[in-house]
Amino acid sequence: MNQFVQRVANYIANEVLIKGLANSKTFQRFALRTDHSLQQVKKQGTESFEEMTKRAASTVTDGSSSGAAMGTPGGPPAPPLRGFPGFIRAFFKEVQRDLGGGGK
Repeated sequence: MNQFVQRVANYIANEVLIKGLANSKTFQRFALRTDHSLQQVKKQGTESFEEMTKRAASTVTDGSSSGAAMGTPGGPPAPPLRGFPGFIRAFFKEVQRDLGGGGK
């Protein structure tokens, strides 16, 4: 008996809430603004990620490092890059090594 009453109350509450929110102009405006804001944040995040990836990939393909004198024959070894560019460089080296392309 208790479950029946609970189900009826739950059904009525859902119907009232769903239909009430669907017909509410205020809720519709809120939903549209929220969707628009989320789309802008997603677009900015995607652009930022693509820019970071391009920058890191160009650093890897250029072969440039932070220390010009480091890594020369007879000199100290060049320290690995840190952060996202370092990750990209290490990732590409591992992929080359796995595919038999050499690498250290």
